Amino acid sequence: MNHIKFVVAGALALLGVLVIGGYFADPAPKATDQESAAVGGTLRIGVDGTEPAYYKVDGVTKGFDYEMALGVAEGMGAKPEFVVMEFGDLFTALEAGEIDMIGAQVTETAERKQDFDFTAPYFVTYLSFLTPEDSTIAKRDDIDGKNIAVVEGTIHERYLDEQYQDVTVVKAKDEDSAVKAIQDGKADAFFYDAPYTAPIIQRSPIPLKEAIVYPADDAPIGFVMQKGDARKDQVDEVLEQMILDGEWLKIKKEYFKEYPLSEVFKDKGA
Repeated sequence: MNHIKFVVAGALALLGVLVIGGYFADPAPKATDQESAAVGGTLRIGVDGTEPAYYKVDGVTKGFDYEMALGVAEGMGAKPEFVVMEFGDLFTALEAGEIDMIGAQVTETAERKQDFDFTAPYFVTYLSFLTPEDSTIAKRDDIDGKNIAVVEGTIHERYLDEQYQDVTVVKAKDEDSAVKAIQDGKADAFFYDAPYTAPIIQRSPIPLKEAIVYPADDAPIGFVMQKGDARKDQVDEVLEQMILDGEWLKIKKEYFKEYPLSEVFKDKGA
């Protein structure tokens, strides 16, 4: 939900924080605390420790959201401090002032924007259809008339209903149950966030393939900040510069080379 962690608290999206030791006990930051991050202070970034957003390989931290957050902190002249926690705890921590920013593939939604500020997008949600290896589904039109599994309570169910007119939605309690629906012949495909399908394919009891991947340009992913945080404009400026100077595209190719470039970033000069 967004890991587009796309969860119906809003939808996905989607960047990361890991500090060994967990939460902070500090009260919500005051304006002076917020300003300090822009002049050499610390920027506390909340992440949920999920590949490909934020993870470790042989002790080395990697991840698309991690790299983007590092670039933002550097551009602000701030010291990045990553705090890892469960995705569902990130928003509570942000509200409490325990972190300054969420970087975990969070999809911007109208519901979430009521309570939080989103920065300019640094990614968009990529959606995918997982199918059996011998499936004839190869393009989006092939979904018509098919039974499609989704994890109940996620944005995928709503998106599927809005974007595809002739499908039967098969609700599953989790990812493995959705795969089981395919295995049992109850579903023809599983609709999910593309960045998070690799482990599902790896642990699947049946051979699966990612038959279709496409960007949802109307589902931008941004860093999430407290309402009224004055640093948001500064983050936006850094993100714009990272796109214009090619740094964003370099990071995107490292983690999502096979994904088609979204029109959102073509329009921004990527």
